[in-house]
Amino acid sequence: MAAAGEWDYIIVGGGLAGCVVAHRLKQYQPSSRILVLEAGPDVSGNKEILNFSSLNFIGGQFDWGYKTVPQTHLDGRQIHVPAGKALGGGSVINGCGWFRGSKDDYDSWAEAVQDDRWSFQGQLDYFKMTEKWYDDENSELHGQNGKLQIESPIFTGRIYPLSAITEKSWVEIGVKKLPGNDMNTGTNLGFGELNENRSKGARQIAPLVYTLDGITVKTDTLVRAIKLDGTQAVGVYLEDETEILGKEVIVAAGAYRTPQILMLSGIGPKETLEKHGIEVKVESPEVGRNFNDHVMMHLNWKLKDPSQGYALGSNNPLLAKPQFTMGVPLSHVACTAIPRDQLEAAIAKDDGHVDPNHYLLKRNWAVMENLVMYVAIPPVATDGTHISNALMGMKPTSRGTVTIESKDPKIAPLIDPNYFATEVDKVVWRQSLRKIAGLMTGDTALGRDVVAAETPDLGFEPLTIDASDEYLDRRVKAHCISTYHGCGTCSMGKVVDTDLRVKDVQNLRVVDASVIPISIGAHIQAAVYALAEQAAVIISGSKK
Repeated sequence: MAAAGEWDYIIVGGGLAGCVVAHRLKQYQPSSRILVLEAGPDVSGNKEILNFSSLNFIGGQFDWGYKTVPQTHLDGRQIHVPAGKALGGGSVINGCGWFRGSKDDYDSWAEAVQDDRWSFQGQLDYFKMTEKWYDDENSELHGQNGKLQIESPIFTGRIYPLSAITEKSWVEIGVKKLPGNDMNTGTNLGFGELNENRSKGARQIAPLVYTLDGITVKTDTLVRAIKLDGTQAVGVYLEDETEILGKEVIVAAGAYRTPQILMLSGIGPKETLEKHGIEVKVESPEVGRNFNDHVMMHLNWKLKDPSQGYALGSNNPLLAKPQFTMGVPLSHVACTAIPRDQLEAAIAKDDGHVDPNHYLLKRNWAVMENLVMYVAIPPVATDGTHISNALMGMKPTSRGTVTIESKDPKIAPLIDPNYFATEVDKVVWRQSLRKIAGLMTGDTALGRDVVAAETPDLGFEPLTIDASDEYLDRRVKAHCISTYHGCGTCSMGKVVDTDLRVKDVQNLRVVDASVIPISIGAHIQAAVYALAEQAAVIISGSKK
């Protein structure tokens, strides 16, 4: 390894963001000396990782395996919060869904920090830099020569038996098809085709796409803290107290580890640091706050006639063809809203009044992502008798915290998402569950001809359109999970500035999902790729 003081950049965390920043800094500043420190292994040569059916997916050996503290509003349940522990981070274990979210997500981000670089238009070029889009539809909004191949079911030849029926059913309940069948143009209120960052079905992990040639990478290396000289970052301490010096430190350890590293370095809420006997170097009370994550819930639906071959596990020879192993078994993604009067009533209950400038009222948001998947979800067997839904709350208002339990970096941070804490979140889920029941069992192509009824978990009656608020709340409390989209714990405008510099600290930046100050209404990997692309330009002072 290079001698002390030799590094121009030390990047703490070789996940998705860390790989992008390292790759681009080397491109923009070829003579720069860059060190990437990653706590997990290098899995770049593990071909099993690339397979859709990888055994090392969620809960596997490359997942940190975090759990939340008992959740007050989920009847004390502890929720598994996956996080990638490998070079490539989340790109090693995620579902490969490619969703930017709405233009409004980024415009509200820019408003929050008063910097248009973080608006949709400000980030569009960086989204394009990530994308090698599969067709020329909406070409002004997509990259054609970027790093990541983006695919769709139609592009890969996955025309599922229920694709047209599902599309017709969404139209029948008043959800509109988006122009070009495209969820990724900045408008996502409606339905469009699924997009995935896969290459012929294969997972694209970050270090294989944003290659690390000419960059020193140390895997299986846990960083304990940032080394500070006064309020200037001058390097890092490893778990074994080895010191590595560098001119600039970039923390890219994710929404859980990044606030932990800052606190272990003496940067954070004074009371937390003092409680653990950590010298307060820089008091930063917002470190670890504003944590938000998307809640997901699955539903299984029994088919009227499984012999039709609609679902995986059936005897339909079509579904045994190779292309049907190339991605998630679904065709469309629908993002839906709830009535404004119900949203206003929920805001009034949470806040005591209705502010017309409340960010959920200033724009017309999609608040629930809805998937119809042509496969059962455990505990129901994959035997062709069921299809399923995955629902994800897109704009939660519940906020939680990430803090430290110990001075020992090997001890996991304390993660409290505070799921399902607000009336807004409850109302969104109630209305959306009734809507999905209408799609699956109402007067739609699915309801008339395909679906018999829901197969709920033990202790619950099947979901219906007229289910009570109390029943729906109990369902969410019993069955919701994390979508592992943790954000916000080192929020831009509070902990870092709009150049990603940690406030009141020199030569220290954060580049990962922890800086995103809002809840992005989408799976977050596309947003993090674009964030890291722009970060590299900002840090290097380069022009795109």
